[in-house]
Amino acid sequence: ATRKKKKISRKIILVFVVFAGMAISAVWWYRYHATNFVTYPEFGIAVPDNYLIHGIDVSHHQDDINWDLVKSMQVKNIKIGFAFIKATEGIGKVDSHFNQNWFKSKDAGICHGAYHFFLAFKSGKLQAQNFIDVVELKRGDLPPVLDVEQTYGVPVDRLRKEVKLFLQTTE
Repeated sequence: ATRKKKKISRKIILVFVVFAGMAISAVWWYRYHATNFVTYPEFGIAVPDNYLIHGIDVSHHQDDINWDLVKSMQVKNIKIGFAFIKATEGIGKVDSHFNQNWFKSKDAGICHGAYHFFLAFKSGKLQAQNFIDVVELKRGDLPPVLDVEQTYGVPVDRLRKEVKLFLQTTE
């Protein structure tokens, strides 16, 4: 029964990862196409209106982050409730701020998850291994997310195959 439960929970996590990835894509789309975003100077970002939970996506591009300040920020009824932190990219790249952001966000009490920036022209299995080697998920962490933003001209069939290999390997 325990083995069956593990298999079921892994499948649920895999499905959640796929849906989380789709959600991030939807957020990106709404960010650039929808009109229901409000820019709060205090946050320095546009925030979708009419949502109860808000999160951020961070990487080395944001430099050093004051996570205690992020945790305490509140404008009207909007707070940052979670963060997805870039861990890896491609086959061998680790985000230069991953460890710092991972541990400091946790110390600040912000729920966090890690993501991998997928390069469509690289092996999905090797990219998954890069992610697995770097990220140690613990109870309470958000499930991992695969960030596929560009195809780099890779045919759709090959992209699907490599994404599937990534997901199967991380599962």
